[in-house]
Amino acid sequence: MAKVSVNLDDDLDADDSSKKLKAMAAPLPSVSRAKSFALKDAPRVQFSFTNVPEPIKEAFAFEAKRRGLTKKELLYECLRAGGIDIPTSAEIDGRRR
Repeated sequence: MAKVSVNLDDDLDADDSSKKLKAMAAPLPSVSRAKSFALKDAPRVQFSFTNVPEPIKEAFAFEAKRRGLTKKELLYECLRAGGIDIPTSAEIDGRRR
């Protein structure tokens, strides 16, 4: 029986038509995903306020607990309510890169 030799090593980078196909098949950029990825990869910095009255701090902590949120998530909710466009916490959580 005759041996058949098959070469399966396709060099897709050498062919111009394959580059065109890769460019056409590339996903379209998403503005919302780009923003959440930018926030996810942004360096983390400390965010704090000057001293506030203790009843305000306790009310904030109580409200966060009542809603089942962390204080950071409640702060994001307050900022969203104020009109600042912030993606959901799951989208910008740096631990989920």
